[in-house]
Amino acid sequence: MTDMRPSESERHFAEGEAALMLVECLMLALVEQELLTPNQLTEAIETVISVKRQSSGDTEHPTVSNAAIALLSGIANSVSATPAVGIDRRL
Repeated sequence: MTDMRPSESERHFAEGEAALMLVECLMLALVEQELLTPNQLTEAIETVISVKRQSSGDTEHPTVSNAAIALLSGIANSVSATPAVGIDRRL
């Protein structure tokens, strides 16, 4: 019988993917409920990127830090392209 449990690295990948999906969902809900604007979310993500860049020299895994920064940059670009709620999209 084959052991179907995920390896430790697969578990870490799954946890990261689940966390990312959850945060993206929550960000969309915040914009849809007009609690935050896309610009506010973009600013928050850019702050995280800045902190990550500052601390990336202190990590054992600079490749992981650089990949995280790239993912965050992609998310920031996506969020900044999201139309704000209440804008007439027919224009």
